[in-house]
Amino acid sequence: MNNLCKAALVVVATLTVLPVNAQDDKKPKVDVKVSATLASNFYSSNGIEPRQPGNMQYGIVRANVSLWEQVELPFELYFTTGQTQFQQPFNQFGVSPKISNWLTLHAGYFSTRISDLTFGDLRMLGGGFELTPGNFRLKALYGRSRQAVEPNRVSFTPEVYRQTAYALSLGYGNLAKTYFNINLFHAKDDSTSVKADSVRVKPAENLVTSLDFGVKIGEVVTVRAEGAVSAFTSNVNAGEIDAIKVKLPSMLFTPNASSRADGAGNITIDLTPSRFWSMTLGARWIGPGFQTLGYSLLPNDLMEFSLSPRVRLMNNKLTLRSKVGVRYNNLRNNRLATTSRFTGMLNATYQVTNSFGIDALYSKNQIESGHKVDTLRLSNVFDSYSVTPRINFNALGGNNNLMLTYSYQNSADKNVYTQKTNNVSSNSVTLIHMLSLPSSLSFTSTILHSNTTMDLFSSTITHFSETVGKRFLKDKLSASASMGLNRVKVNDSSTQFVFRINATYNLKKYGNLSFFVTNNSYRGYGVINQNYREIYGNLQYNINF
Repeated sequence: MNNLCKAALVVVATLTVLPVNAQDDKKPKVDVKVSATLASNFYSSNGIEPRQPGNMQYGIVRANVSLWEQVELPFELYFTTGQTQFQQPFNQFGVSPKISNWLTLHAGYFSTRISDLTFGDLRMLGGGFELTPGNFRLKALYGRSRQAVEPNRVSFTPEVYRQTAYALSLGYGNLAKTYFNINLFHAKDDSTSVKADSVRVKPAENLVTSLDFGVKIGEVVTVRAEGAVSAFTSNVNAGEIDAIKVKLPSMLFTPNASSRADGAGNITIDLTPSRFWSMTLGARWIGPGFQTLGYSLLPNDLMEFSLSPRVRLMNNKLTLRSKVGVRYNNLRNNRLATTSRFTGMLNATYQVTNSFGIDALYSKNQIESGHKVDTLRLSNVFDSYSVTPRINFNALGGNNNLMLTYSYQNSADKNVYTQKTNNVSSNSVTLIHMLSLPSSLSFTSTILHSNTTMDLFSSTITHFSETVGKRFLKDKLSASASMGLNRVKVNDSSTQFVFRINATYNLKKYGNLSFFVTNNSYRGYGVINQNYREIYGNLQYNINF
């Protein structure tokens, strides 16, 4: 662990002592809760290349130490024998003590969130704190957001630069009512962290600042919004720009010939005029040059709008949910064409009686581009329908649940040059029956038949599976066995047989032990002319104390 993490741990240890002496001695001094998971996987294959390592062990340990009910010290430890050098190591240790209800510290590996457009899904190695006394909020984070990885000349995996980042957030207000936050995020790659000559990936630098706020108007309207500006350098080694007279501090941003700046914003309006219906309106605009390294994947160059109404009728027996949205790109007219997307969804749930109900779903997705060249023009429409009646009844000595689902999917290509080969339609019927007996014996049967038609060929899939489960030894041991048979027909028929055994033993205060093994056998003909066999297995131990 680096010096930053060691220093943060010292701060944590010092601060945790401060409030302890002032507490009532009658309260429990130390309360420790620990959960641990230890597992071993094994895998073997015959007839195909292995899809995963043959044997791998891993463990996850989480601990929460409470001192005088005022200080909480959560610990996390991850380790595995299959160390992976992409983005983050798997062997990780982190502590995020919560002191009283207004201070949280971070040291080692930790995760937190700043806002939608700045920082949110990275796991950092470093330190920080979050202050929330009353309506005041202050967050500060610093650490390594990515470790260096040399390029792989065999698999052609590109290099990854070591990246350090920091984030700040200052805010005030009640997050459930009216509030505002001023946010800042900065990340920069270390151009010297990769020793090999780089030809595909360049070290980058990113600075993002934003203002997000929320306003609750009465009991009906709630508004949440955020506006952000991003400065991004795609190559920190590019030449400087002489025209820039005002120099920013190097810890903020150093613009050069590869730098660009752009903005982004979003807004959400929730309307709840009645307990029987509500509506959410959303809009998002992200400029084509906007980028934040605080999220692993955030799309840009888009303008989108969405509307999501919800209605409950007939004494809450009927519930309707829907969502409609549109998205456009090419906001600056710097692309060859503009692409538009439409998404729509309608879901209905009708509980006719206590034992009978029906669900229905319709969704539509459409994408179109305005290319003047017909061969490049996109015009695809995807429609999906499904209906599921379900019934619960007593028969065969136990409780029965029966569900029948019919679904239809259609993908249509409207391009005059490619539509003859890209149209696809599919019909499927699924029947599921579950029987639970008083003896704890249970049966689950599934039958599925699906037919897919394309312009050049068609395929048929038939599936059958049966799962039998039972509890033993006064419910300490739960075991089940399942088998499934798949038959796929294109020109010739291919078959797949899957057999699986599961078992879990409850050791009470000593945790539980679980095990499963799966055998997958495939015999292919025609298009997939291959025979292979795979065996998966997992032995896992869990304990809480």
